[in-house]
Amino acid sequence: MSKEIVSNELLGGMFDRMVSYKTNGTLEIEEVSECNAKTGWTPKQTVTLRDWEEIVKLRDFLNGLAPVNATINEEGKRHANIA
Repeated sequence: MSKEIVSNELLGGMFDRMVSYKTNGTLEIEEVSECNAKTGWTPKQTVTLRDWEEIVKLRDFLNGLAPVNATINEEGKRHANIA
């Protein structure tokens, strides 16, 4: 593990997405696209929460959510069915 990473967790499939809490106080959520032999996993998209306040706001938002039943329509798009 890199010295600048305090903690990290894989999300989704194997190396599909990863979240890392870093020593500079940021939280990065990365979607990785492919593994390059020279540079390693290449980030496809990254969301960075810049400080603890942003991290807490996201945590509180996520903790307030409830599961929904999702269905996939004929175009392959997911739709939430909220009771």
